[in-house]
Amino acid sequence: NDVLDLSKIEAGRMELHVETVDAAAVVRRVVDTSGPLASAGGNALTVEGLDQLGAIQSDALKLQQVLLNLVGNACKFTSNGRVHLACARQRGDEGDRLVVAVKDTGIGMTPEQVSRLFTQFMQADSSATRQYGGTGLGLAISQRLCRLMGGDITVESRFGQGSTFIVDLPAVAPGASGVAAGDPSAPRPAERAA
Repeated sequence: NDVLDLSKIEAGRMELHVETVDAAAVVRRVVDTSGPLASAGGNALTVEGLDQLGAIQSDALKLQQVLLNLVGNACKFTSNGRVHLACARQRGDEGDRLVVAVKDTGIGMTPEQVSRLFTQFMQADSSATRQYGGTGLGLAISQRLCRLMGGDITVESRFGQGSTFIVDLPAVAPGASGVAAGDPSAPRPAERAA
């Protein structure tokens, strides 16, 4: 699936399905889905800021895919620690932004490892493939999906002290049909079935 997703993105065939999205509901689904993985590693999975997110105009499934990948990685590379999602809606001159920081207390990375992170088929360390598995495509796809939605992913990490991945997206994605999404207190849409 990762290879197919990447080939679609690179061929320009990955489309956004922009709709009114209850951002907090998406984050809650990610936390609920990731709970067993966090528990298996002895990690506490916590979240804050859901009450300020409100409705956005974006692609719910792609947002969920990105966050699931980041939280899954955080749980995988953390043992008996903490994975925390800090969510915020930030106001700016060019409109509101949805910011979700996924912070862990895991193994962390060196600056050199960080520089290779978003390269497809690359993992921070070749030994990570043997120890943790994976294709090395998840972060490359997540970054491309965020850019497709008009935003990006950045990372801050210190070796041995954990990592923080920050998803920063416009509250109104490119291609949205002009529906305002500036008021987080606006009525929230019904939560879609997972």
